[in-house]
Amino acid sequence: MSTDTPRTALVIAGVDGSDDGIRAARYAAGQADELDADLLILHAVDDAAVAGAWGVVYDPTALQQAGQVVVDEARAQAIDAGADESRTHAQVVLGNPAAVLADRSRQADMIVVGRRAASGLERMFVGSTSVAVAGMSACPVVVISRASTPDPVGGKHQLAVAIGRQTTGTAALRYGFEEAQRQKAELVVVTVAPALPAGSAGGYKLTDEASQAFVAENQSHVDSFVDPLKAEFPDVSITTKVLLGHPVDELVKVSESVDLLVVGMKRHPILGWTAGGVIRGVMAHSRAPLAIVH
Repeated sequence: MSTDTPRTALVIAGVDGSDDGIRAARYAAGQADELDADLLILHAVDDAAVAGAWGVVYDPTALQQAGQVVVDEARAQAIDAGADESRTHAQVVLGNPAAVLADRSRQADMIVVGRRAASGLERMFVGSTSVAVAGMSACPVVVISRASTPDPVGGKHQLAVAIGRQTTGTAALRYGFEEAQRQKAELVVVTVAPALPAGSAGGYKLTDEASQAFVAENQSHVDSFVDPLKAEFPDVSITTKVLLGHPVDELVKVSESVDLLVVGMKRHPILGWTAGGVIRGVMAHSRAPLAIVH
């Protein structure tokens, strides 16, 4: 008879001393509570910083101490947000932040990171660490911003999943169903199609019949993924939508009315898992926490 014991669930919040890092810790606290999981507040001191620039060598001990201040503050914020103090841990490690988080993701159920680093142009760029973690993580990654999501989430009782027109897998959609069931929320499944079908001449006005056929084609694509999962999640209330426009613009609009927006990341045949332009755009501007699933 097997003596293996079930693995304790784990949520990891990557923090860097920024406001977004603090928001990540507070959001992760809520997720750890809901998942009955341990919470690890993790700060990685980039080993490249130890060597420094222009030949300057930084004291690893000083960097460790500075990192400890970062995780202690984030841990206090997480406990203030409701995390179980006895199950909330803080750690400072040496290494590239994205690589460290990706390595730890193999034992985690969720990684939560801030949208941008402590410095950067607010509302314009997404941090390189969050992009890299999203591409390398073995578990779902939630990206959150203090600016766009300063308060606790959950009050809208609605989640959304985006299905691309070339989507072939269901990992993100299944995650959306699971989260909607766990959070007792409505699930909105959306796909965004261009305002005109590919190949249409600029300025050509579609007939009503052609427009309806185009929308119906995209609706059928969504239904082909949603319908098989409905039987598995009979308690989840589902709405499907076909939106016309630019994917980033439309998904950012969707994010304004949901507690979580879920997107899938496709595997590039050469580069592997990598965030394309649409995901980067949504990461930079989403008004809700963004879950990225492989």
